[in-house]
Amino acid sequence: MFSFSQTRSPQSKVGEQDKDENDNLLNMLRESAWTMGEPVLPLVEPDLVGIWRKNVWWFGFRWPFSMVLFSWVTVASTLAPEFHLDRYLLTMLAGFFGLVIGAHYIDITASKDKYLPYFPKMNRGAVRTVGVLAVLAGMAVGVYMSLLYSLWFLVFVILGGFFALFYPIEKPKWLHTYPGFGIAWGFIPVLAAYYIQGTRIDLVGLGLAVFLGITVVEMHHMAVLTNEKEYGADLTKNARLLLKIHRTAAYSIGLILLISRLIFTMS
Repeated sequence: MFSFSQTRSPQSKVGEQDKDENDNLLNMLRESAWTMGEPVLPLVEPDLVGIWRKNVWWFGFRWPFSMVLFSWVTVASTLAPEFHLDRYLLTMLAGFFGLVIGAHYIDITASKDKYLPYFPKMNRGAVRTVGVLAVLAGMAVGVYMSLLYSLWFLVFVILGGFFALFYPIEKPKWLHTYPGFGIAWGFIPVLAAYYIQGTRIDLVGLGLAVFLGITVVEMHHMAVLTNEKEYGADLTKNARLLLKIHRTAAYSIGLILLISRLIFTMS
């Protein structure tokens, strides 16, 4: 009886050789790092590198992805019929506490098996407590904005707080899915930022929220494909490149629109 290995094509053998070479190179790098006293772990997140990996508190900000969120919030704020700098800054502050610190810190502690090898000295209780307090602080800023500008904004505050607290712990299960991520990290923040500027929602704002909600899912999937435990070197490399292009596009359009709005406001 013939085994599968006996009937492989020359192309598959070449692919196996390339894979073996990549594995050998990775093993050489790991052995070199071990001799220096620093174990090399496969990357499970694209931002688990460089300065971001030095400290769990610093990594928890997830700056590369958080800046994309801020960029889309900026796009929504600047494309609204009106633009108020004070409302924009308060929106960013609420997002910084609720999503950047709060949701990310809770996510790190909820995914302890994923991040613990990288931060073995992590104090999960302290990180989780800071995360919950940050979400509450973000909601407090949102309540202040509601009292100041529109009570209808409380709807976004409640929804945003709910997603920030429960998305990371995957309860309920449907929340921690691609549609759930798109709603929590794209649709709701973008629509909230658009609404608070002119305290109204139109088809432009709704369409923008839907588009950016789908866009953040695309970004999230590219991040998933950088997991070196699950995927090969070529795929993870290309996924990281696409993420860099995606981030550059988000940063650029957000910055350009903000500058143009500020210039128009001051003129």
